Amino acid sequence: MKSETFVKHRASFAAEMLDNSIAVFFSGSYPRDIGDQFVYPFSVERNFFYFTGISRENMVVMISKVNGEVKESLYIPEVDELWELWNHRFVRPHEAVEISGIKNVQNNDMFEKDFAKSLFYGGYVENLYIFSHYIELDENPIEAHRFAEKAAQQYPGLSIINSIDIMMKLRSQKDEDEIAEIQQAIDYTKEALEFMVADLKPGKFEFELKARFEYSLALNKTRHRFRTVVSGGPNNMNLHYIGGDYQFKDGDLLLCDLGAFSNNYVTDLARTYPVNGKFTPRQKEIYNIVYEGQQVIFDAMRAGESENTMNRVVREFFAKALKSIKLIKDGTIAEVNKYLVHGVGHPIGLDLHDFQIHPGKLLVENGVYTVEPGLYLPDEGFGVRLEDNVVIEKGGVRVLSEHIPKKLEDIENLFA
Repeated sequence: MKSETFVKHRASFAAEMLDNSIAVFFSGSYPRDIGDQFVYPFSVERNFFYFTGISRENMVVMISKVNGEVKESLYIPEVDELWELWNHRFVRPHEAVEISGIKNVQNNDMFEKDFAKSLFYGGYVENLYIFSHYIELDENPIEAHRFAEKAAQQYPGLSIINSIDIMMKLRSQKDEDEIAEIQQAIDYTKEALEFMVADLKPGKFEFELKARFEYSLALNKTRHRFRTVVSGGPNNMNLHYIGGDYQFKDGDLLLCDLGAFSNNYVTDLARTYPVNGKFTPRQKEIYNIVYEGQQVIFDAMRAGESENTMNRVVREFFAKALKSIKLIKDGTIAEVNKYLVHGVGHPIGLDLHDFQIHPGKLLVENGVYTVEPGLYLPDEGFGVRLEDNVVIEKGGVRVLSEHIPKKLEDIENLFA
């Protein structure tokens, strides 16, 4: 991605800031595992990357808006050649400038000093923006929270504002460079899927298929963003299956839910394959209902519609379809919910479940979403899930993963 992308992202954030404010974003640090070991690979805080394009630890970006004037500073670790000898190379200031487009790059030990000066020199700063996105009440505080607490104690007149509302607005809509990264991640996933299923046959183990998928990703210098789901037979019913010891049997289905990275942008895809190369008549029946249900969702997706509407639309379709094959009796949504046990999509981007507009989980133009209907029949020992990634455009959606085979006849032709 070009530095102009990150310059534009920062400018968009500054335009949303209140005047006389400072915003800070931390890149994060390596968590310690056991003994003297750190947890690798490092995973950068996504908002920091959104503004800088840099995926490195112990950095801070500061954006100030005082009397209408916007200034930007980036703080990076000082080069330590001894550390480099044993670990990895530090980012040099000129490299940080080239990647991020931020001209003022300083050592990170200057951050708090510059922050304190910025509060009073050139105008009185009233607000501090930090990013907070806690899921659980008892989560451990992160660097942004510790800094906010310290600043509030030292400067009691300073108002602390969570930047999450601005970030939801900005990150829910993807620009061309971001969509291109997601497309690249999809292409990596397609290649790895093809490599994986080339070895699919009865007698193979789940862990063998999973290893082939992740090996193919590694050959493209990428990796999986979330735990790779490769499930056979009865394990299809476990939505986020983490096992791997099941040996595929003749007549089983392989259900896989997986994805790759490209420059921190992620994809999330699912396909279902017959282990012996041919669907049974019953498997075909269910597979085609899921496939048609996905097309119904595609047709209904528009900017301004809600994720809740998509869930309702596909459940109404499944109610009629499952009643027609006598899997359910009355065609009620309650009956459908026995077989469709999850929602049918979510936003993706820098996070697997990326930000979206609340309340209502509205779909937005240039937003990128997964569409993942599935039906799970525990009494019959198999499940089917299909998941693609789409971008909302004027008048409808563009399926970014359309080139990954999905029609039933195309799936069977893979094994012919």
